[in-house]
Amino acid sequence: MKKKMHEKPEGQMGMEHGMGMKKRWVEMKMMWDKLDDDAKKQYMLRRLDEKIMKKECKAKLIQHKVETLRMLKTQLER
Repeated sequence: MKKKMHEKPEGQMGMEHGMGMKKRWVEMKMMWDKLDDDAKKQYMLRRLDEKIMKKECKAKLIQHKVETLRMLKTQLER
């Protein structure tokens, strides 16, 4: 029987994300519990600002692409 690329041979363990990620989440939870309410609020506001900035940047990129396509269209119509 032929093995697929993503399958590991029997008895062999590879690098898995499971344990490392779980450890990081546990550490983050412990740090979160130690923060006071003001610090939690500041953190949440910063996360929201990051999301807003990301969306704004994406919108600017799309607008730039639209302008470039319009410019190309006018050049080709001449």
